[in-house]
Amino acid sequence: MLTKINDRLNRTLSVITAVVLIVMMLHVVAHAVLRFLFSSPIYGTNEMVQYWYLPLVALLGIPAAQLQKQHITVTLATGQMNFWNAAIYKMFAALLGFGVSLLWAWFGFEEALHRMSIGATAGVTDVTIWPVYFLVPLTFLLLAALYIVEMVAVRRADDPEEPLVSETADDIETASK
Repeated sequence: MLTKINDRLNRTLSVITAVVLIVMMLHVVAHAVLRFLFSSPIYGTNEMVQYWYLPLVALLGIPAAQLQKQHITVTLATGQMNFWNAAIYKMFAALLGFGVSLLWAWFGFEEALHRMSIGATAGVTDVTIWPVYFLVPLTFLLLAALYIVEMVAVRRADDPEEPLVSETADDIETASK
């Protein structure tokens, strides 16, 4: 059941990220075409890309990478350990990740509240940017929850390196060849 939930979450994050990327590309192309043909670019395109599209893509990629075990890991130490030592090491790392994620969520929430209170906009334009700041605490709360799931999965698994989803990007790439 946990794998199904993680699969659904992974797919949702991937679809949202893909849609945001496509919308961003269409927005930028439309901006360039309108600027070139009619000397009338779309107002605030650079700000929308910088403050909306790119943070969405970057932040949604963090929990997706955690689900697929795509974060950078150093197996120099754990590769030489027996199963239980490696599992304890992984659980300690997940506990540390959980704590750091909660700190980032707290800091992000305080910053989002501040940006909302001042009605933050993108520089000299009137493009509103404060709502995207709430994605930071949401992302890191989700990441903290995924670290808890990872601790449970490591405790139950036969392999501490096992991904939290049934199909990772590497599996999809291998299947397409």
